[in-house]
Amino acid sequence: MKKLLQPALLNIVTIILFGWALTAFYMAQVQFAEIIKDPEPPWEISVNIVPLLIFFVICTPISFYLTIRNKKKHGGLWKTFMLPPEFEEADEREQLITAKACRASYITMWFVTPIAAGLLLLHPFVEKWLPYYPILVILVIPLAQILSYFISLKKNI
Repeated sequence: MKKLLQPALLNIVTIILFGWALTAFYMAQVQFAEIIKDPEPPWEISVNIVPLLIFFVICTPISFYLTIRNKKKHGGLWKTFMLPPEFEEADEREQLITAKACRASYITMWFVTPIAAGLLLLHPFVEKWLPYYPILVILVIPLAQILSYFISLKKNI
């Protein structure tokens, strides 16, 4: 519970970088769809590798570090992967705070998911400017969940 900002920022940065990498794949998939529609050569698909490299360069070392650190703390890989660092409570008070934060996150999902579904209806209107709009809308859901969890956690401490 002492370090709240670090896991929140790591989760948010990971989701943002993942979304950026997905947009690169999405643009390549659009090019592939054009090849399927018109199979006449020349065929060319270009993928922007920068988002993928940045995602792997930043997220891989962080994941290895956190896995090794948590493996020493938990004594095994199974508990390391199954127990997120946010759920490491030392006493009953911290368990109650975590339970309240989980409840807030759960309630947030009831509001964010229908809003995201409604925002997906705008895709035909913004497709020219943001062809990867659905990816952005879908990734807003875990961002909202993470933000509500950590804001509630910070408020209850």
